[in-house]
Amino acid sequence: MENMSWRGFAGTLFMAFAAACSDASSGPSEAGGQSTTVSAGKSASTPITTGGASGAGLQPNVSSAGTGAAAAAAANGGTAGSTSQPTTTAPAGSGAAAMTPTGMTPTVGVAGMRAAAGTPAGTPTAGSPAGSTAVSKYPAGTPPVPTGPEDGQAGMPVISIPDVACGGPKGAFGSGLANFKIDDRDMIVTYPCDKHAGAPATFILNLHGTTPVAQHFYQHGYFSVHQFAASHNFIVVTPSSVVEQWGNMDNGQDEPHLMKIIDWVYANLNGAGKFDIKSMWVGGHSWGGLFTARFGCKAELADKVKGLIMMSGGGVSSSFGGAACASKLAVIISTAEGDKAMPGDQSTLAGTHGCGSAQSEIILNNVHDFWPMCMPGFVHANYYMLGKMHATSMDKQVVESIANWIKLQRQ
Repeated sequence: MENMSWRGFAGTLFMAFAAACSDASSGPSEAGGQSTTVSAGKSASTPITTGGASGAGLQPNVSSAGTGAAAAAAANGGTAGSTSQPTTTAPAGSGAAAMTPTGMTPTVGVAGMRAAAGTPAGTPTAGSPAGSTAVSKYPAGTPPVPTGPEDGQAGMPVISIPDVACGGPKGAFGSGLANFKIDDRDMIVTYPCDKHAGAPATFILNLHGTTPVAQHFYQHGYFSVHQFAASHNFIVVTPSSVVEQWGNMDNGQDEPHLMKIIDWVYANLNGAGKFDIKSMWVGGHSWGGLFTARFGCKAELADKVKGLIMMSGGGVSSSFGGAACASKLAVIISTAEGDKAMPGDQSTLAGTHGCGSAQSEIILNNVHDFWPMCMPGFVHANYYMLGKMHATSMDKQVVESIANWIKLQRQ
């Protein structure tokens, strides 16, 4: 009943806002930042972030000409949204409250962001590149850096499995190539080469947003964490839903498939003569972020999942869309300017994990807020990506910063 209720409400939410969504979305490739149209008549990844989580509830995409002034300030306990958002009523019995723009913070633009942060318009931000519009309300700081390399036990065999070559395929936005199948469904598997048995590792399940099935592997390039498999000892699996959206109208097929993937990873890449998987993270973009907030909290995964990465979807609020288990996990949240929503403030949650006061740095034109010195096993960080659309691939430097936090959580 729980699964049916969630899928029913999610489908209703999607249909209620479908008219508000853009008919197409595009994202740059990793090489040169060139834009590529993902789909005709279908957005690349419909934003399914909700008020009270880390987004704005199926916001239409913002044109590139308007990205400089499209940011929304949302510092009230993780609530963010747009006054253009219509009200929806949850279906009876779903347990979810109606969603409405009442009380949500209106879009204010970059000047408003500066004012909210206590920085006068036109004041350069310390540490930001020339011309940057990035700003944060938190004092400047320098995040910690993980130690390494971690190559395993010298003299032991190099880890390799017969079904999948190490290193994985390369790919940019929309061009990831599948290299393995489970249940006759394609996926991309990446694990590092030249690592000896016993090398510590983190397993990352990387979930796509709303796209036609043939385009699901855009996620391999959007969040290209596979690029850091060797340096950070990551095992990355990017799977594909049987339909356009994880768990929505899938006839109950997606979750069992994901559980089978997880079992396969631990059976084939963990244990004697293999990696020592210390933790698992679930990450997802847009609808995949909303799904991550739920799937990553499954009781069956409590002994494995140690962190969530929610990208333009999901969040840590108790409202619909927030991760109910966030108090037990490390959390990383990102949003793009085109989402018209900033990441929800994690200060309260981070405080329960012994973290220090929030600090900030500027990465290119991205605001990186983080809570340092957390208890072992916990990290908390937010990324607000100015000048980017909902489905524009993350800058490699942002992905590297996220990769550092994930590695630090393991160490």
